[in-house]
Amino acid sequence: MKLYNRNGILYIYLNGVRKSSGLKDTQENRKLLTNHHKNDEFYKNFNVITKDKTIIDFCEEVLQEKENKLQPTTMRTYYSLLRSRIIPFFNKKYIHEVTPIMLKTWYSTFKDKSTLNTCVNGILKSAFENAIIEGYIKTSPFIVSFPTLKSDYEINPFNLEEINLLLKNSNGWFRNFLGIAFFTGARTGELLALEWKDINFTENIISINKTRTMGLTKRVKTKSSKRNIDILSQCEIFLKQQQKITGLQTNVFYSNRNQSFGSSSSLANIWNKLLKKCNLEYRSIYQTRHSFASNMLSNKEDIFWVSQMLGHKNINITSEKYSRYIRSSRERKTTFLDEQKYLFAQI
Repeated sequence: MKLYNRNGILYIYLNGVRKSSGLKDTQENRKLLTNHHKNDEFYKNFNVITKDKTIIDFCEEVLQEKENKLQPTTMRTYYSLLRSRIIPFFNKKYIHEVTPIMLKTWYSTFKDKSTLNTCVNGILKSAFENAIIEGYIKTSPFIVSFPTLKSDYEINPFNLEEINLLLKNSNGWFRNFLGIAFFTGARTGELLALEWKDINFTENIISINKTRTMGLTKRVKTKSSKRNIDILSQCEIFLKQQQKITGLQTNVFYSNRNQSFGSSSSLANIWNKLLKKCNLEYRSIYQTRHSFASNMLSNKEDIFWVSQMLGHKNINITSEKYSRYIRSSRERKTTFLDEQKYLFAQI
């Protein structure tokens, strides 16, 4: 137990709980509290919680705080990760028992970085920050870097015939969403965050400046991601169709329940059904972005323009990512020999 003065009143700090004693800070009162703090009556008088909080207790508190801010679909994802990835490893462990080496062992149970990132940055780090604020611990154990994880994800774009098939078999807002995605190369979260004020039909540009993730609209992370992209004529068709649906509202896209989408995972159900309907193998909806890049580059569109549309920092990133789709746009090389019409080895 620790005692400290706050505006002349003695406060008690015990088991991570701070509580006013209501007594003035005098030598007599300090002695009184020091001598009697181990008695049961002491805990009753000052309503001190003697039960230590587990890491799961803190995680649940973090999620409860998020419930008023995030969409139900996003919260279901968080609670699912709590049950499947956090509780099995950390159950019944107190917050002060978690060490960096323990976290490193836990990291090794993950196969993909995305799930690990959501567990740590979406739940656990906030739990430890709260524990520090409440006085349970002094420092966070999150000094361990994420492991280098091999991703099962690979670029597997749709060709133009498959894109046409998907658009023919979809309808309404989702058809428009796909059309805009396939013909802009924008990230899924960027499209979900679009507002009509971001669309300029006069200049034929879309302003990409925010993204939608975990039920929140955030500014794009990098300078290159904040960009203006061209509205291609193919894209304009779908934008104009969507304008008829939500043009009088703030956002470009809303769910069938007229709610903003929490993240790309909110589209998983309707996307999976469409793939089955078209008899196409499963591919992430993020492949719409890769499809734009691969189709443009394989048809000799300028790589500088494609890179800018994608929001890459430089063309090296674009070139490395989509190297197998890049075709040279220059004509066949000629030399002075062609001009002089020299003939060699002609029979």
